[in-house]
Amino acid sequence: MTRRKRKHLIRNIAIAVAVTAVILIAAVAAFYSGTKSQKAQTSTNSALTVGDTFTYKLVGSSVLGSADAVTPEEFMQYNNTNYYQVTITKINGSQVYLETTWQFNNGTQITSPQVIDLSTGASAELTGFNYLYPSNLNVTDLLYPKENSGLVVNSTSTQKFANSSRATNCWSIVDQFVNTSDQTGNSMRDDFIAVYFDKQTGMLDKLTRIEFFTNPDIELTITWQLTSSNVWDVE
Repeated sequence: MTRRKRKHLIRNIAIAVAVTAVILIAAVAAFYSGTKSQKAQTSTNSALTVGDTFTYKLVGSSVLGSADAVTPEEFMQYNNTNYYQVTITKINGSQVYLETTWQFNNGTQITSPQVIDLSTGASAELTGFNYLYPSNLNVTDLLYPKENSGLVVNSTSTQKFANSSRATNCWSIVDQFVNTSDQTGNSMRDDFIAVYFDKQTGMLDKLTRIEFFTNPDIELTITWQLTSSNVWDVE
């Protein structure tokens, strides 16, 4: 993908996200303004219980747009994944303890304990699973009540599963980063991420992340898709 096409796509994504956010915020701001403080104090309680498990399919794809572009070696692990499973092991107030198991197609696996604080979003494992949110968030609510990024729930929709329909929240963002070590200013990364998570439990349903790099020209896409859980029938 050329730089011109990439910028056009990112601009369209950014406009769509911004327009959706403005419409939603305008429609509900008056209602939520009087109750925001109260919800911030109560929304950190997760509806999860110890023993809950969530299993995901991970997929990665790359598009090389220049002769010197090479897919990063570490990126290939996504397509060598058998499954990625998250298990709730303990809940203590706003802190949720997890054990994640990343199993690869060759039978090897990485198992890691982790803690996520639902009041701040802080995680003891920065490179681990970071897509768990407070339960029962509404449109315009902060993803984490004590976190200062300003990221909020953009929309809520209904997701159909095997034997049920569940409310699903979504947040998305577009960012651009410049490699300051390149004095020409031509090395940039455009980063788009959209995250859908179950409203009741706060657990990830689906994630799409697209990164566009220049110099060299590479497009990387990662998707996470929930495939099974003992909390509800997914497929």
